Amino acid sequence: MKNLFYILLLFLPSIVFSQNNFIKQITFGDFDARNPFIYNNGYGNQGNPVFFELHNSGASNIYYKTYDESNNRFEDTVALTHNNYLNINPSFHPSIGVLFQTNQNSNWDIAFIPYENNNWGETTFLTTLQNNEIKPRLFNNKEDYYPSNVDSLNILFSRDGNIIHLNYKNNQAAEVEVFQSNNSFSYNEFAGLQDYFSGYSVFAIEEDVSGIKRIVRRIKPYNGNYEVKEILRDSCDCSDMDLAYTDFINWMLFYTDTLLGERRYFALSNPQAHNPSLLSLDILYNGNLSSLGLYLMLIITKNEDVTMFEPNWAYTYLLERNDTSYVRLDVSDLAFGVDSLHPLKVSASSLAIGALGTEYNQILVYTVWEDSVDGHLQLFGAPVHIQYSSVKEEISNNNFVLYQNYPNPFNPSTKIEYKLLKASDVKFKVYNFLGEKVIEQNLGYQTAGNYKLDFDGRELSSGIYIYSISADESRLSRKMMLVK
Repeated sequence: MKNLFYILLLFLPSIVFSQNNFIKQITFGDFDARNPFIYNNGYGNQGNPVFFELHNSGASNIYYKTYDESNNRFEDTVALTHNNYLNINPSFHPSIGVLFQTNQNSNWDIAFIPYENNNWGETTFLTTLQNNEIKPRLFNNKEDYYPSNVDSLNILFSRDGNIIHLNYKNNQAAEVEVFQSNNSFSYNEFAGLQDYFSGYSVFAIEEDVSGIKRIVRRIKPYNGNYEVKEILRDSCDCSDMDLAYTDFINWMLFYTDTLLGERRYFALSNPQAHNPSLLSLDILYNGNLSSLGLYLMLIITKNEDVTMFEPNWAYTYLLERNDTSYVRLDVSDLAFGVDSLHPLKVSASSLAIGALGTEYNQILVYTVWEDSVDGHLQLFGAPVHIQYSSVKEEISNNNFVLYQNYPNPFNPSTKIEYKLLKASDVKFKVYNFLGEKVIEQNLGYQTAGNYKLDFDGRELSSGIYIYSISADESRLSRKMMLVK
């Protein structure tokens, strides 16, 4: 877990840039653009659109903008809904589609537009009761980061103060009430994590009648019912809760709490575990933090000081100080060498961060936020470029040296180099992330020297794999990522 906190132990600089020529205005027009959302794809291999609400004449519709890598600019806005209702709170997953909240039926319902093979389908209503269903959220899904079979849509939403888990499969919706508000407790904020091995974990901030808050959790195994409620964090002034991944398989539950009169960020490490660790994010600042967003790219890079896989990163947040709102920007790749706080004309701006594609042979990560211009809310953004060049990090034992494959990630081929320190019988094997052997090759007896394998993953699916070289009785292994 120390990977993430190398970046979060940094202090905020005292310099504030009032004008930043690298900030781009993304939307323009006689309307309000609100509530941006970017799917947080850790591989960074595909350009994800920026989704948002376009408010005009008392209605709002779901729109998106895609970054045009060839021309280094945002393309024209594209409308996904076209009506005179309120369609709000968009979220997106490339294998599912867009989820949103709509009052088309005179009350709030949850709907989604499926997305398959680069085509949008027809709007489907997941709820149709007369009650108001609000705040739809997709489960954060570990299956996004290694091979698995996801055959249904799972979301959380709120109805009458109750937190509902909805599973949509084969055009049928099934609901389970996870947390129920009553005379003793109420629930407002919530998040869910789907784990290939353990099932579903739902987290919520619970508040009792005296105003005391706590973070609670319920777990549902895939082939079982939701287990009893557990208290993960008791007697806190908790808010702004969200989940984010911190490396290949680990997640954290982030939230703010009041410390010495200011809002600071804390995290529960591996929140689906039975005893998650509480960590404080020691970012030095004056003011109240909110809307922390993380982008950790799951690409292996070289680090001279450690022999572990270090993800690249980008993160951002909002800061309220002296009645002024700021968005924190990372401008280190633009030769400033520092982070900055950019002042906003509006408070409580909605914030999103994620990869929009590649630029200059680097992953292009954008922070997008709302700000006021010419009497309207518009979307603005600032880029961070993350390098994903080849690496030559090595691990060794007494018999041979194994280098990191390059390029990594790859599609469909990559090179694997190793150096024998003495003559040996050599074998090459590849395993998927579930430990199943998918390739085995006997390379035969080889003399001492340098060797290179050209590995072709054309017949494999996207995901994380372990490749292994055995020389006599010794074996060394490494991770590699195939992204198609």
